Amino acid sequence: MTQSEINEAINAQQSIILDREARLTATDYIAAKIAEGKATKAEYAEKIAERQHWRDDINAANAEIERLKALEPEPGEPTMPEGGE
Repeated sequence: MTQSEINEAINAQQSIILDREARLTATDYIAAKIAEGKATKAEYAEKIAERQHWRDDINAANAEIERLKALEPEPGEPTMPEGGE
């Protein structure tokens, strides 16, 4: 992979993380309702499972970013400094 391809792949993973974090934030009310006794886990079982899937996606994306950062870019293309785009 070239440095550009690595950077593009990292950006794609970061987009996934931002999307899943937004979905989690939008459904945080569920935990509050359950904690306050206004709802049960059974009522929100499907959404709770979906939230776990989003957390799994975030963990997988973070692992992929770490893997991509460890790659050596193909020779011939200048490398970008850490944090550069």
